[in-house]
Amino acid sequence: MAPLDPGRKVDRGFVGNILGRVKKILMVALLCLEAPGVRALPPVESFQPDMTMYGFADLFAIRPLDMAILPITSGTWALSLPFTAGSKSAQRSYEILVRDPAQHLSARPLGSFSEWNNRDRKKPVLIQLSSGYVLAELTPEQQRRYQVARRQYEERSAVIEKEDVLSEKEREALLQGEARRWDNLIRLLLSL
Repeated sequence: MAPLDPGRKVDRGFVGNILGRVKKILMVALLCLEAPGVRALPPVESFQPDMTMYGFADLFAIRPLDMAILPITSGTWALSLPFTAGSKSAQRSYEILVRDPAQHLSARPLGSFSEWNNRDRKKPVLIQLSSGYVLAELTPEQQRRYQVARRQYEERSAVIEKEDVLSEKEREALLQGEARRWDNLIRLLLSL
């Protein structure tokens, strides 16, 4: 056997060449991922996950559990009625053990969990109208509708401003009409 010459390249064969190339590709990919300034974008405020999986899980897992638990909680309420009636808390125990689980089973929209749990929590939101500002307390559902409406209004206004064939007078009239439409939409949203 001849000694290896340090200057001579060793033939690694077909598999060795492929593995070498894969290593190089992985190293380049790793360097690209670790490059400064390359970061994932944060999710936008109005990000909504796909409701299909929530609806599927709700229909085939959560609602059957609600159906199974409702007779147990109703029975518990009936058994505790002599004690809760004496302490004048029968209505509250009915709400907790019967009404709330029944509403969770039947009145809750399919696949909506966080909106249902936070349905009574309103948050203040500053809304800009053409005549000024309005401070409104919105539910999570109203907040989502407001964000969608605001995005649509901004997109429609941007399209009107970018249009070349419109005269300045026509553009201004369309923008004023869009502002009136926005005000009416917000007033409608606040009335719901």
